[in-house]
Amino acid sequence: MKTPSVKYLAVSAAFSLANAVVLSGCSWAAGFKHPGVLVDLARLNYIKSQVNAGAEPFASAYEAAKSTTQGSLSYRVQGPPASHVIECGSGSVPDHGCSTEDSDAAAAYTQALLWFISGNATYAKNAIAIMNTYARNLSGGHTGSNAPLQSAWTAEKWPAAAEIIRYTYSGWAAADVTAFQKMLTTQYLPYINNNQGAGKNGNWELSMIDGMLGIAVFTEDKALFAAATSLWKKWVPAYFYNHAQDGSAPVKFSGSPSSWNGQTVFNAATSGVSQETCRDTQHVQLGMAATFNGAETAYIQGTDLYTPMQARLTTTLEYHARMLQGVRNTSQTDSVPIPAGFPGLCDGNYIPVLKGTMERGYNAYHNRLGVALPQTLKHLVNDVRPKASPDDLHDVILETLTHGGSPAK
Repeated sequence: MKTPSVKYLAVSAAFSLANAVVLSGCSWAAGFKHPGVLVDLARLNYIKSQVNAGAEPFASAYEAAKSTTQGSLSYRVQGPPASHVIECGSGSVPDHGCSTEDSDAAAAYTQALLWFISGNATYAKNAIAIMNTYARNLSGGHTGSNAPLQSAWTAEKWPAAAEIIRYTYSGWAAADVTAFQKMLTTQYLPYINNNQGAGKNGNWELSMIDGMLGIAVFTEDKALFAAATSLWKKWVPAYFYNHAQDGSAPVKFSGSPSSWNGQTVFNAATSGVSQETCRDTQHVQLGMAATFNGAETAYIQGTDLYTPMQARLTTTLEYHARMLQGVRNTSQTDSVPIPAGFPGLCDGNYIPVLKGTMERGYNAYHNRLGVALPQTLKHLVNDVRPKASPDDLHDVILETLTHGGSPAK
């Protein structure tokens, strides 16, 4: 598969990157804002101020992040495999470096956030050690049937970590930054760029798109960013059904998922259902997290994907939040009867799973745009914040810490 060409930034060794960015909060290379994947400098400073003030839910989310394996000050990189290749089959069987890659990339992002909030340079050094190890040792890419998905999940996390470290810490060598950029464009991008339709379910594509957006920002690739935002606009309507906009059938196009996992009723009562709701809500929330991750990165970069999709995405937030009230299940195999008030959903049974997402979407639509989302708020306050794992090592990572309970901004 051909790797798109990427313009690499020439970084002067004499240039004090951290100081320049911390003071200005702006991109030092025209066209992109840095840090600019998931969070910008204003958001990072806000999170830090809230944690220092002991404000909730930030203070508890910060402690939760520190208590994870990935947030340990003694975390040590586990991969990649000695073969220099990551092989992932369906369900990560075989698992040759898949789970360790998930953990390492999640740790890099967690450590980067903890560095900025705490000021403890050990976290920053840990993140750099993880990223440098992969940049030096992952050379054979990803293989196996889950290669696109595994590449996507990891590509969603690496740029988020790298943006924080590169633009707020002065200890990441320019040569290592360049090597990390090259890794993203040779070991990840070929498996996710122009590979939409590779999965039977839409969470694959949305994660690939989110990964493309992050790579585009970190490598300053305007063409890739434009392509990814166009794909986001195409795939979101094919994943989340909206009766007022779509009529009696979901949006479909060549390459979109052919199956809605048994969902056959498309009307006002099922408006908000996802292509994977009748599979299990775990995969829906993976797709949802990727959707809002990508939208937030685009928003930071000056592209508003939220507003054009407001009706569709707020409807799906409320629909699924109402469905997940009180859910504590973490298994994606435990089928139970559909709760009352959901006529036409699935075949009468579904698999509800609690995951730590919806924070970023709620922040964007309620706190920024003033949209009332009572079911989403109820789910966040009663279920997600007190009971959900702060990360799943895929693309649901530390949302409460970065976007929980935030003011309009």
